[in-house]
Amino acid sequence: MLDGLKMEASLQHSTQNPASLIGSSGKERAVCEGCDRVILDRFLLRVNDSFWHEQCVQCAGCREPLTTTCYYRDKKLYCKHDYEK
Repeated sequence: MLDGLKMEASLQHSTQNPASLIGSSGKERAVCEGCDRVILDRFLLRVNDSFWHEQCVQCAGCREPLTTTCYYRDKKLYCKHDYEK
């Protein structure tokens, strides 16, 4: 429903165990929105309500790493320049 709307998000770094962010059952795991793999790393990033591997947080247009802010459209992350294209 938010597809196509401009959404700027700040990247949040977390040092919590990714499994503890999802549920207490221990069976559910955080899944990276960028690569669809389970996040087992010590660090993860959270953009809005989705989780990302640190290395997967890059612009879908130019592939540059996104370090402080990003723009979100159609379940993809963009730098400001590529988002405005």
